[in-house]
Amino acid sequence: MALIALTEANFDEEVKQSSLPVLVSFQPNSGSTVDGVSERMGGVLKCCTINPDTELGLAKKYRVRSLPTFLLFNGGRVTDTIVGTMGAERLMRILQ
Repeated sequence: MALIALTEANFDEEVKQSSLPVLVSFQPNSGSTVDGVSERMGGVLKCCTINPDTELGLAKKYRVRSLPTFLLFNGGRVTDTIVGTMGAERLMRILQ
């Protein structure tokens, strides 16, 4: 499943209305971590990125204070927050 770039305009449709759990990465560049998770867990987990430099409203709404920040949404609600740089394997272990 391809990575989805989120904006204020598509956030509700892609995240809040998703039938799958959604991993949202707040960082200026998507990076290999989210790409790796997306490649391995596509179909089970939707992976999205938000550039906090251009989507400041979403970063403020979800109180993103450090980059990268990963939010896991399930049923339209944040169920987990993970802060800090890590590889795809470590992030997948945390998500399971």
